[in-house]
Amino acid sequence: MMRITFERSGGFMGRTTSLTLDLDNLPADQAETLRRLLDEADFLSLAENTVSRLAPDEFNYTITVEMDTVRHSVRTSDTSAPESLRPLLRELAERARPRPRRAA
Repeated sequence: MMRITFERSGGFMGRTTSLTLDLDNLPADQAETLRRLLDEADFLSLAENTVSRLAPDEFNYTITVEMDTVRHSVRTSDTSAPESLRPLLRELAERARPRPRRAA
């Protein structure tokens, strides 16, 4: 079992978007992409808070990964995110983006 919870807040409009993904319920290729991005970021070794001070209009992120007996959260921002974490942030932000509704 692996679950990723993502929240992005702030920005110019001050909106919050969130997303929870259960990797067991995703297509295998999507789950593998997310696992790879977590590994490349060395997510479980990242500090729980990388934000030293908030800049105006920047996004703030909280990512929580839960698997079996392990739970780790990272709070970061546009300016404080480690380079290794940025691909995962982009992927999760894209997945959390509201989609236009299709006409029935």
